[in-house]
Parts: sequence; structure tokens; C-alpha cells
Amino acid sequence: MSTNDLFEPGMLTICMDASAGSSGKGKIGSYVAEKADNWQFCCNAFSAQAGHWVVLDSDRKYFYQTFNSCAYLGDKYEKMYVGPGSAIELEALFREIEESNIPLSKIGIHPLATIIQEKDAAFERGEVDFDGNAIPKHDGTMKTGSTCHGVGACRARRVLRRPDLLLAKNVPELKEFICDSTEEIIARLESGQAGLLEIAQGFQLSLMLPNMYPYCTSRNVTVAAGFDDMMLPVAYAGNVVMNCRTYPIRINSNKYRDRDTGAHLVWDQIEEYKNKGKLEVYKGNSGPGYDDQVEMTWDELTEISGSPEPIIEMTSVTKLPRRVFTFSQKNLEQAIRYNRTTGRTFLSINFANYVDYEMTGKQGVATGDASDTSLVSLKFIRWLNENVRPTADKANAIVKYIGTGPLTDDMVVLGE
Repeated sequence: MSTNDLFEPGMLTICMDASAGSSGKGKIGSYVAEKADNWQFCCNAFSAQAGHWVVLDSDRKYFYQTFNSCAYLGDKYEKMYVGPGSAIELEALFREIEESNIPLSKIGIHPLATIIQEKDAAFERGEVDFDGNAIPKHDGTMKTGSTCHGVGACRARRVLRRPDLLLAKNVPELKEFICDSTEEIIARLESGQAGLLEIAQGFQLSLMLPNMYPYCTSRNVTVAAGFDDMMLPVAYAGNVVMNCRTYPIRINSNKYRDRDTGAHLVWDQIEEYKNKGKLEVYKGNSGPGYDDQVEMTWDELTEISGSPEPIIEMTSVTKLPRRVFTFSQKNLEQAIRYNRTTGRTFLSINFANYVDYEMTGKQGVATGDASDTSLVSLKFIRWLNENVRPTADKANAIVKYIGTGPLTDDMVVLGE
């Protein structure tokens, strides 16, 4: 089904996450871009601690930390921009270019986009001081559930006007991509083009959200903040596609380190280091949910869904098991209100198969009512009516997309 209705000439359509990230934003971002033919460019100001998976089939899987989730559609867009508020990891950037075969002439990077350095990540891991000098291990940013990827430290270097801040314009390998992305995007919009702006992470992680601070990321995750990070006027803010999970997540509270070196371990390494007596567990806190949520176990979720196989998720970057919660109407209501534009808000509800395993892999267009059970099960309809529709109807948001599996095309579109 065409998604042309999401795009308008002279406006940016915004794709974002309503909760704490990992909602399948790569999936909805790629779906929206693939199914429309009335947009010409895309942009973002991602930071490398956030990763977005796009899975087209068993042979085509892409992981983006730098570029939009539609980066693989190189024949479709005229240009793809990385804005000044981004924090780039060079290794990830060049990996994405190669894996997605992105035409180099279609990449535009703002000269003031920042580059994450190893000392940024090492400081957050507690291995060095802010200047990069080795010191006794310290907490870094671990105690509040940070991914310790170096993004906050890199951002702090910019705020402090540190001379050791590395900017895109000072990296020779990026010279051919440097452009004034702000001016180019405004010119495109003023000429009547339409674009897609993706916002990384999730609204619930916003730096200035009082009920979540300090268990948050290093900036706000809102439409307004996204435009600020792109250095664009909000007058160009169009329709919003807000992605949700049926069962929202947060990252693991703890970090696991090599007792000798302090190096962070992924889940598959933990048993090995434990057996060697070299495992150090750093107990942190990745933050609360809303007061209408309950934290669950993955075993409980597996039973609820009816899945014949255990369900468990690992974080894309830190490779540790996520925490999982029941749905929050308060979170959704707040996310819609704080990200309202003059356009419409469309809701994408991902992981429908976590409510009912029988929904796995369903694709097509459905009416969304109880009479159409070929694509939307009665169990899911009941869940949707109890958890999402009361808030959506009150906020005048349109429940539009239902994600049923990992593939971009694992999507049921509800008719209005």
C-alpha cells in the first residue's frame, strides 16, 4: 500500500519512537520510504550509540548508525544528509556506505557534525579521564544505564568548545561529502520537494524529561530537538510517524567488565570470564518506566504471546539482554502531545506478534475491525482497543501501521 499520504511538498515527514528506543524504527523508516514515490531526500542527526536494523529478507540486512534507514534505496533519493547535531563513528559510516552501496555523490555531511573518538568512549566506560589519560577505573556514565559509546562525552566536548573536539570538516576522508546541509535542505523544501527526517532513540530518553532524568540520553528526543540538531526551522515540520512497541524496552541496567582490563563484555563472553574468575559486574540502573507500566520477564512475554520458541532481545550495540515492560498509555499520550506539529500524527504499532504469535509475518491491508481476522487477530484487536485506541482517539492520532515481524514488509496497514 502506498505511503504517499505521509509526504507533502515543502515539508519534512518525521519518523520517531514514542518510548525508549528499539521499537523497530528502522523497519518503519524503510517501509515509509519504500512505499512512497513523492519524496526526494532524507536526513538525520543520528549518534552512533543508536542502531537501526532494516531486514528485507534473509540475504539483505542492514544496520545503520549513521545514515537513514532508507540508505539502501540509493536509486530513489537525490541526496541523504547527516546534520550538524550528529555524532559519527567513522568505522560505522564507511561500513554502511559499502554494505548499502550508497552513491558517494548523494551523501551530504554538515561540516560541524562531530566525530566520536576512542577517548570519548573510554571516558564513559570509566577507563580514562576526560583528556584521555589513564587513571584508576571510575563510574563513567554506566550508573545511569548509558551504552558508553562516547556520544555524551563527544557532545560535552562541543559544548565546552574543547580544542580536541574532532569535526567532520577536519577529517580528510570526509572532504568530498562536506556541504551546508541546512541551506541545501531549505532550498529543496522551498522548491517544493518533500523529505524524510528520522530521529534516533526514543522520546522517553529525552534529556529534559523530568520523570526520566537522569536515566536518559544526552539530548532531547523530540521533533523540535530533531529540527534543532539539523539546524532547521520548525515551520517545515509536517506529518509525524510515531512508532511504538506493544511491550516497550529499556537497555540492561548492568555492565559486565573484564576485571583486569575494564573492557566491556557482551553477553556471549560473560560465562567464559566468570569461569576464569575475571568477571566484574557493575550494577547500574537504566531507569524506570511510567507508573502505569509493570516490568516483566522475557519468559512471561513468551507465554503471553504463545510463541513456541523463547523470546528474548539483545541490544543492537551493547549486546546485552534488554528489560521489557507492559505498554504505557501515559507514555503514548505524552509522546504525542510533546511532538505535535501542524500535520497529522500516524501511529505505527510494532511487535504485534508479541501480543499474539499468530500475527507473525502477516502482510496486507485490513479494515482494523473485528470482522477482518485474516490479518488482525481478535486477541490483538482486543489489546489494541484496550491499550492504544483510547489515547490515540483522544489525541486525534491515526493508528495506521501494525508491524508483525522483523521484515520491512511484515506490515499490516489499517484502513482509515
